[in-house]
Amino acid sequence: MDDLTALRRTIRRCTAVLVVAVGVAIAALAGSTAAPVGLGLAITALLYLAGSLVSVPDSASTATPDDGDSER
Repeated sequence: MDDLTALRRTIRRCTAVLVVAVGVAIAALAGSTAAPVGLGLAITALLYLAGSLVSVPDSASTATPDDGDSER
């Protein structure tokens, strides 16, 4: 896996953690009208985090280097 792919995955996971925190804060502070929205955000972000931890793409092992030379 190259560095750019790892950086992108890390940024997506950190964003999901922040969305969980915001969702929980909305559910706790907004009252009964916005609580389902906050919980929905938090649950969706948690599902994304669980999925990203379970399924790790192994595109690095199947990738072939492309040096510009093709069969001619």
